[in-house]
Amino acid sequence: MRNNVEVIEIGPREGLQYHPEYIPAEKKIALANMLFECGFRKVEVASFVHPKAAPQMKDAVEVLSGIRRSETADGQERIRQVLVPNETGCRSAIASKSDEIAVWIFLTDRLSYSTLNRSIAETLKRISTICEIAGANAVKVSAYVGAAFGYPGEDASHYENLSAMVAKLVQLGCRQVCLSDELAMANPVTVREHLRVCMSEVEPSKLAVHFYDNRGMGLANVFTAYESGVRVFKSSLGGAGVHNHFRTVIPEKSLGKSYPHGLATEDIVYGFEEMGITTGIDIDRLIECGRFLEKLLGTKLYSRVRSSGLSGETLELAKTGLFGLRAPQGTAPGWAPGEASVRQ
Repeated sequence: MRNNVEVIEIGPREGLQYHPEYIPAEKKIALANMLFECGFRKVEVASFVHPKAAPQMKDAVEVLSGIRRSETADGQERIRQVLVPNETGCRSAIASKSDEIAVWIFLTDRLSYSTLNRSIAETLKRISTICEIAGANAVKVSAYVGAAFGYPGEDASHYENLSAMVAKLVQLGCRQVCLSDELAMANPVTVREHLRVCMSEVEPSKLAVHFYDNRGMGLANVFTAYESGVRVFKSSLGGAGVHNHFRTVIPEKSLGKSYPHGLATEDIVYGFEEMGITTGIDIDRLIECGRFLEKLLGTKLYSRVRSSGLSGETLELAKTGLFGLRAPQGTAPGWAPGEASVRQ
């Protein structure tokens, strides 16, 4: 059975990348293997950045080589995605037999210099080179657009800048572009409008989204993106991971006292499955993965599913209508939020 949506887990990269204490490669490998066993087709497992920039990722080659390559339950090959910043990282990733490469870009030079230490023009040139190298080696490339849903001080041309950037990345050879919301600025209205403009330039299948949740908007944004036509969602277990570099360019009063945290994969999967939108992910195994990551990080993560004691059993109760609402009988698979529902 084909899933209605694809959820791509990025916790092994984003959740661990800036953790201050080194986590051994065998633990990272165990986490990635556990995630694939949950049913994920694609997992972002490492980043090929310089060890000085991200010491946690210094073992990327070892991690890649240790992840099992067997097929998923439905016969699809497991895809190990890695993030690369430049040509050197790209060549290292390909030599290490990465299945797919991801690149990153922002919409303003200010944000680009704060995180990537180069301008947008320089970044686009590097992405072009990466796409050429990857294409010559039959390796697919996808892209992130950071702070895609806004940032304090943005000008009136933000929507146009975003849609033009998405179109440019696809033109360069990126098979998919993920709109990321590290600053947690998105809400359902802006999500709908941003996606409408982007979809005027590229097909919906070329887009993915990655939302953060520090104002409680995360799941609402996910479901709005689904209703707008997006079917690929990136997320991290327990919402682990943060871009603290933004503190150098964004005033504290704009972000609040706490860093934005990601929207937990557990919550996205549970939410979709409860509404009859299949993900192909085993929720009980996924919850165990979240507990495992908490132990690795030594900190409490942000998952409503785990903190509420939910499980596969309670999910089945919700699906059968014992919690009050269910999809109408005869509704096609992929019943979406906003469509008619009935009470048992």
